[in-house]
Amino acid sequence: MKEIYPGIYLIKEVGRFKTIKPPVNIYLIPGADGIMFDAGYGDKKTIRKVRDEIETLKLGYSKKEETFNISRILISHCHPDHFSGLKRLQKYLKIRIVLTKNQAKLIKNKKKYHEAFDGDSYKDYLIIKKGIRGKIRSLFERLLSHFIYRMVYRMTFITEVDELIENETQIIINGEKWEVIASPGHSSDHISLYNEEKGVLLSGDNILPSITTWLGPPNSDISAYIKTIQHIQNLQNLNIILPAHGDIISDPQQRIKEILAHRKERTIQTLQIINKSRDQGIRPGDIIKALYPDANKVMREFARGWVCLTLKSLEEQNKIIRKEDKNHIQFYFISDL
Repeated sequence: MKEIYPGIYLIKEVGRFKTIKPPVNIYLIPGADGIMFDAGYGDKKTIRKVRDEIETLKLGYSKKEETFNISRILISHCHPDHFSGLKRLQKYLKIRIVLTKNQAKLIKNKKKYHEAFDGDSYKDYLIIKKGIRGKIRSLFERLLSHFIYRMVYRMTFITEVDELIENETQIIINGEKWEVIASPGHSSDHISLYNEEKGVLLSGDNILPSITTWLGPPNSDISAYIKTIQHIQNLQNLNIILPAHGDIISDPQQRIKEILAHRKERTIQTLQIINKSRDQGIRPGDIIKALYPDANKVMREFARGWVCLTLKSLEEQNKIIRKEDKNHIQFYFISDL
């Protein structure tokens, strides 16, 4: 654990598999009425590491005769690497769980969660799955994700919440005002936490230091994501961003410009690829191959999410049209951006 900003500490959870279980940043703001932001993974080893690091920090505060208290935990969003640790952290640290109303609905039970995040119908937006093979593939993908969430992340659901808050509100942390900002895009329930006086933003997954934030159906929205980034860009006195993965972002405006430029470039590239097909149209798989000509199958599968959302957005803007028969989907160009 290290102090990355005066009074704010970082616990970095290290996963066993870089792609399936990446490192996650947990932030502590201790004091008279302190808070933990994000809960990370729920396996016993990870929770023990978090608990031990908090005890070490608490001892340091005690030696300096400073008040140390973490009374509650708030998460950025309901992806498994951010909420799976909630129940065990509540038990071992004796802290209150604080959720927005949207978050509480999503992680209330297994049925609600999988209704929101499985999203087979959205995968059919790009790939029509017919017959026995299609059903088997859908079932396998669903069961695999459920297994990873349960066995690798140790995901547990939250039936009782200690405190419900609005998606847009203010909370007091150690006597200071922090804004809870609704920031959908990466996930519909995503929030960020901002202290305007300090200029500190805890951004969750929406703004990461180097990699592109994952976007994909059914719970992401690319138009909402861009609006969120533009809103953050306009925050008064934004000095530093503390992301959920990776290093701190010391030049927020530069990173935000890069993200917005990247999303615009990718949208234009997608439209240009469809334009080249003209009257023949082009299948979604061929769009992905054109965007990632040298990538392997795994990389293209990860990219399918944002491509799907981009195509959906372009359709809604009447820039492209989709036609399908019983076996294939084809996209056709209508107009420029």
